[in-house]
Amino acid sequence: MKTKFVKDAGLALITALVVDCASQAKIEKPEPVELSQAPIATNGLVGNTLSQWVDRTPTINQSPAAGEDCAMIYDPQLHRLVLFGGKNDDDQNLNEVWTLDLAKNIWQKIDVHGESPTASEDHVIIYDPIGHRMILHGGENGLTWNHTWAFDLQTQRWRNMTPHRVARRLRQSGAPAREDHTAIFDSRGKRMVIFGGRNKTSDDDEINKYDLWALDLDPQSPTFEQWQNLMFNEKHPPGRSDHVAVFDSVKNRMVIHSGWDKEKKEYLDDTWAFYFATPPDSAGRWKKIKAKKSHPPERRHAVGVYDTDRNWLIIYGGFGDEGYLNDVWAFDLSVDEWINITPGPQPRIDHQAIYDPKNRRLILYGGDARLRGKFHDVWELQIRPDLPPDLLKAETVASITEK
Repeated sequence: MKTKFVKDAGLALITALVVDCASQAKIEKPEPVELSQAPIATNGLVGNTLSQWVDRTPTINQSPAAGEDCAMIYDPQLHRLVLFGGKNDDDQNLNEVWTLDLAKNIWQKIDVHGESPTASEDHVIIYDPIGHRMILHGGENGLTWNHTWAFDLQTQRWRNMTPHRVARRLRQSGAPAREDHTAIFDSRGKRMVIFGGRNKTSDDDEINKYDLWALDLDPQSPTFEQWQNLMFNEKHPPGRSDHVAVFDSVKNRMVIHSGWDKEKKEYLDDTWAFYFATPPDSAGRWKKIKAKKSHPPERRHAVGVYDTDRNWLIIYGGFGDEGYLNDVWAFDLSVDEWINITPGPQPRIDHQAIYDPKNRRLILYGGDARLRGKFHDVWELQIRPDLPPDLLKAETVASITEK
């Protein structure tokens, strides 16, 4: 048994893994129906349903012009997806804010008053539950920026938080300039934490960054809205860009996976965890996680989200040695094991996704595959809620290529 890769019109499509008496997840585009009425497609052995993808692309209104390199968050108070920036079909960077009502499945462009961030791509955003706001950092529109902005989700106004001077306090300074990095919200430390990426200036291109920076988001803290360079022990993962990262609140760690080693020009497939220190001002530690059975192949430009209900990191798509990818994997953070729930929609890069905890589903948007235009579609990944994790692992283990 082995994984088969097929290239069609220059794209590398990952097909279903050949397993006796088994089938993989179907990709369907059904007529609009309520979530509870959506048809369930088989993905597993002996007829058990594991997961399905459903096309939820709105057809009754306009959608964002940007389809690639956007950034998104989930707004739990209004049950909506919020999107900022990215590139349109003409590769022009935008600074628009859009929302997708997840109950009505309707896009809406936000009419922002006052100052706004510059149009950009390759930036990161997180949801700040303390201030009910969206925090934006970095990106580029030619050269790398250190811009830091807050978008109030109630008043729908931006505020520039970019520091313009170096603080005197040890290890505190202006925001680092980054693009192609990752960001998570550390709910225990009440802070935004960024890792990796690159810093391309007019004179130099600092690549394979591996430092960690945190933006204090605790209003009661004396360092509120200030950046700090986090310390860690000597061991650390190789620097990278175009990777994925999530915060595991159960084990108080940030988990990263895959990426691009620009210096060696290599795709990465490793998984690391950064364990935050207690107290926060002391040094944290990195640990490489060795997959017990199998793990996803090398890639960059994938998307990763945290499934709060199952305590999973779910990744989809990207680009690797075989070309554009559409495989889907879940990393069970409880036991540090990968689960293959391939395949997904059409292969792509630079797409975005959020997890909708209300309906226990992943929502995917956009991306690019060097076609005539960007993707502007919306897909939903449904995973059978009543299936025990042990059964899912037992049934998918035969579908995972051993490495």
